[in-house]
This record gives sequence, structure tokens and C-alpha cells, in this order.
Amino acid sequence: MSPTGTGSKANLVIGNIIAEMEKVVDFVDRFGAARAIPQAVINDLNLCLDELLNNTISYGYEDQGSHSIEIDLSVENDLLIAKIQDDAIPFDPRKAAFAVPDGTLQTRRIGGLGVHFVKTLMDELGYMRVGRHNVVTITKKLRGRA
Repeated sequence: MSPTGTGSKANLVIGNIIAEMEKVVDFVDRFGAARAIPQAVINDLNLCLDELLNNTISYGYEDQGSHSIEIDLSVENDLLIAKIQDDAIPFDPRKAAFAVPDGTLQTRRIGGLGVHFVKTLMDELGYMRVGRHNVVTITKKLRGRA
């Protein structure tokens, strides 16, 4: 599905397949460029959305059915806000345990770093369960934006 939105808000709906994530990168890049958001912030947001969406698509569904994931972007009061809404199994990323890297890169356990990246790169990470939907919100302060 194509993105919609004007002004300080935009919306994209994707399917729950990894290939759809390419659309998100383009969506975020165009949103940022149209609003003169620094490229470093856009890169951080893309990384965080990639981590969150990859987790949802890879682990969030108990069936093989088609599901929609909605991504809303907005700029409000010098805050860049991304909201992800899905109907996956309940998952609060704020409560995800961070896996302390141990051993060598070749021997360490896979996983646990994605949510850590989100918590480190974004200024806020929020979560709500609304009916049958996860609603994850990540926020980045836009300091010194022209």
C-alpha cells in the first residue's frame, strides 16, 4: 500500500512479510527529506523501525495468515514520533531483556540487541495494548532543527 499524509503527518500500511520492510525505508527517507530532518536522525529511525518490524513479522504471529502493520510518522513540537500498530501477539518492548554480549561474535547468542538499539537511539519508547493491537511509539527529539 502506498503512504498517505501531508503536513507533519504521514501513514503507511504494510503486510506482515519481510519484503514489505523496503517500503518503510523509502517512506521514512521521503518523510524526513520533505521536512528537513537530519539524515542521522532518519538513519536512527530506520534502524529502530527495522528492528521492531522485523521482530513483529518474524515472531509476532501464530498463524501464516495475512496481517497489516500500520506505521504513522509525525513531527510535533520538535519531536519526531513513529507509531507502529499491529495485531500480533502481545509484546511490550520496554520489558524485553537486554542480552549482554558475552563470548566472541561467533559464539554469542543471537538476539537481545535490537530493542537495546531502540532504547539507546530514541529518546522515548512507549507501549500500549489497545484491544487486540500492540501500539509501540518511539520518539526522537529534533534538537537544533532549522
